[in-house]
Amino acid sequence: MENIHEYEVVQNVAIGALALWTFSVEYYKTLEENRGPDLAVSMLVLPLIFNEDFVKKAYRRNFKGGLFNSLNEDKTLFLGMQERMESMASLTLKSLNICFSAKLIFYDHVRHEYLPIRMNVPQNNGNSDIKDILATAKRLGYWFSTIDFNELCALIKVRY
Repeated sequence: MENIHEYEVVQNVAIGALALWTFSVEYYKTLEENRGPDLAVSMLVLPLIFNEDFVKKAYRRNFKGGLFNSLNEDKTLFLGMQERMESMASLTLKSLNICFSAKLIFYDHVRHEYLPIRMNVPQNNGNSDIKDILATAKRLGYWFSTIDFNELCALIKVRY
């Protein structure tokens, strides 16, 4: 029987939905003009938080400058990000669908972004891997809201 890695089991739609909601709440709270992430930004989240190496290096980082510090420590952090983003596109869309269905977020058709409806993300006192994933999603929400999208794409080596 083949060994199943924990992060392969954890990569599911429900955890993805919780992580995207956590991400969107932090993104929204960080921006002074209360803007939400768009789909392009959201497509970058799950490939990062479902990468064990990235989570281990990012979940305890400071909010200010943490993404750059992680990258300076390990230049291979975003290696293969384009392929991971493309392969996880379906998972990201399914996770967003759960967020919409559960009324955690809604899509603003005028500004083409999604906004959190519920702002209080519950604390996870269970599995430490899931807790680390959600802490990383929160940090990504902060980091992505403070970096220009084109700069972010160049930094993590993805193109649209």
